[in-house]
Amino acid sequence: MRVAVTAVSFPTFVLVQGAITGLGYGLLAVGLVLVYRTNRVLNFAQGQLGVVAAVFVVKCYYDFGFNYWFALVLGLALAAAVGGLSELLLRRVFNRPRVLVMVATIGLSQALYVLTLLPFLRPKNLYKPFPVPFDLSFSLGSFIFTPGEVMTLIVAPLVALGVVAFVKFTPWGLAMRAMSENSDSARLSGVWVRRTSTVVWTLAGVLSAFTAVLSAPGQSTVLTQVLSPDLLVLALTAALVGAMVSLTVAFVAGVGVGVVYELLQWYISSGASIELILFALLLAVLLVRVAALQKGPRGLELSSWLYGSTTVRRTGDALRRRVGQTGAVFALGVAAVLPLVVGPGNSFLISQICIFAVVALSLTVLTGWAGQVSLGQFGLVAVGASMAAHLGGSVPLVLLLPFAGAVTALVAVLVGLPALRVRGLYLAVSTLGFALFMQECVLATPCTTLPLVHRQVCLGLPVPQSTLVARPDLFGLSLTSERAFAWFSLAVLVLTVAVVRIWRDRGVARRLVSVRDNEVAAAAMGIPIVRTKLLAFALSGFMAGYAGVCFAFASERFGTATFDPSQGFLVVSMVVIGGLGSIPGALLGALYLVGLPAAFGANSSVQFLASGFGILAFILYLPAGLADVLRQVGDLASTGLDRLRRARTGRAVAPALEADEPVPATEAVG
Repeated sequence: MRVAVTAVSFPTFVLVQGAITGLGYGLLAVGLVLVYRTNRVLNFAQGQLGVVAAVFVVKCYYDFGFNYWFALVLGLALAAAVGGLSELLLRRVFNRPRVLVMVATIGLSQALYVLTLLPFLRPKNLYKPFPVPFDLSFSLGSFIFTPGEVMTLIVAPLVALGVVAFVKFTPWGLAMRAMSENSDSARLSGVWVRRTSTVVWTLAGVLSAFTAVLSAPGQSTVLTQVLSPDLLVLALTAALVGAMVSLTVAFVAGVGVGVVYELLQWYISSGASIELILFALLLAVLLVRVAALQKGPRGLELSSWLYGSTTVRRTGDALRRRVGQTGAVFALGVAAVLPLVVGPGNSFLISQICIFAVVALSLTVLTGWAGQVSLGQFGLVAVGASMAAHLGGSVPLVLLLPFAGAVTALVAVLVGLPALRVRGLYLAVSTLGFALFMQECVLATPCTTLPLVHRQVCLGLPVPQSTLVARPDLFGLSLTSERAFAWFSLAVLVLTVAVVRIWRDRGVARRLVSVRDNEVAAAAMGIPIVRTKLLAFALSGFMAGYAGVCFAFASERFGTATFDPSQGFLVVSMVVIGGLGSIPGALLGALYLVGLPAAFGANSSVQFLASGFGILAFILYLPAGLADVLRQVGDLASTGLDRLRRARTGRAVAPALEADEPVPATEAVG
């Protein structure tokens, strides 16, 4: 059977398959909206909450021999408990910048993944088929729909209706709606806001469990992450159609997105073209729904930026400044000597740490100073790497670095154009879509023919699976050895730090922070808002571009998989755990998230353990990041030196050395 719409026809099974796929997107979108509308949090752990339950259902069914329905009830109960406990864990950061909470959910997702690998949850056999309670199937033509897909068709709409009814007709739902409008007013009206928030996350956990259980029968193993970047973009697109508020609209939009996706796969054989259309659809949804997205109290999500950027600084303490300068010189000396005493493998690691530190500094300018949340920074790094692949053999390195930076800055400005209308965490969605677009459309397509002009343009990697580049010389000096390239990467990092410090001290940072904190007041002071926002993207893109060139030459062999969009999560995590808006924090974050996992080995479980739990620990207990720890160490060192000096001279310790002076955010950047 085929369905015809005007001149377009397609088999009926494509629509049904699209609806089944879209039901999963819809349930994910409902969960994302449910948490966001009450807590203003993009919950990147939404899918992983349910994966824990799905893994536990498999263990109960196969390892313990429990009945399917009893195992399902246990799995749902576990998901509810994990959801509620996650809220209790993250509650202490809910009054902090939204980007911190967003990164905390990324860390939570990774920690939950590690949890599924532990013996008390991990099934003995990972590849047994996921159990289905009945053997019911049907066919449309030659296409057969499996029992798992039939179960999705039946259960998913019932679950969505149940969630909508709960929110609309129950007292807890009334409390959620009041909390969504204004949590302070709801608290004054007698609503238990914290308890309601826990109920929301508990319900989100149950909803995620249903999503994972319904999608698991079609997977080879349940030990996967439901919210991969591409799936996350589709679910977020559906949630944005519902303006991150309407559960019903988000669910229906999810079904529509699934149908559109299946139709595109039916008619278009090129995966790059499909990703391009989906990216255009995401941008269209953002720009069309921008008025609803920023309506009312939802525009207040940036109100806690000040907390994340306010720091403490001593004034008029020459000894403290000398201690800081001595520490910086000592660290630079150690980094310069290390390539002489370590092997080629560790020299390569030094290069990676330096390059990721440059990328983190680019995001410090964009997110820490300008307040523009980006999850697509590694897509900009890919632009620089692509230019290295095409021009590295013909353009001198000293010219290639600034040229790649300038081109990437232009791309970053184009990516940042939606920031003129869309702010806050919504921009993170479009930048994540850009990262997917770069990986699937640009890098994976070596050459493409431009429409209308019919000219061929080669922008992607020459060999998408594995491109090989040769390291060039620099002023006649060979960079082929790992030791030489480590020193070159360190020099690039030092130069970048010097330039960023100039931007910080010469007023660029103050200008960006002023626009970030209060656009109206900044405009009244004569600061051009549009130009300042685009300046942040240009500066950030310039640094990411030449970092991409360095990354390509350091790796020597890379492909499209190298620039996976999930790398954007890693870079954001560096900036957050290092210290939002801090220059030393970006360096420390790169050292922690790139250097520390390498020290424990390349095992993925160890890396997840180091990054996931580490991110959570830093955000929960060290909200100012590693930069604040470094500052406190410097304070203790300077105080100890001053006590020793005064003890020798017989003078009393000045009380001013025991006090810190808080400074406004616009004066404390970096």
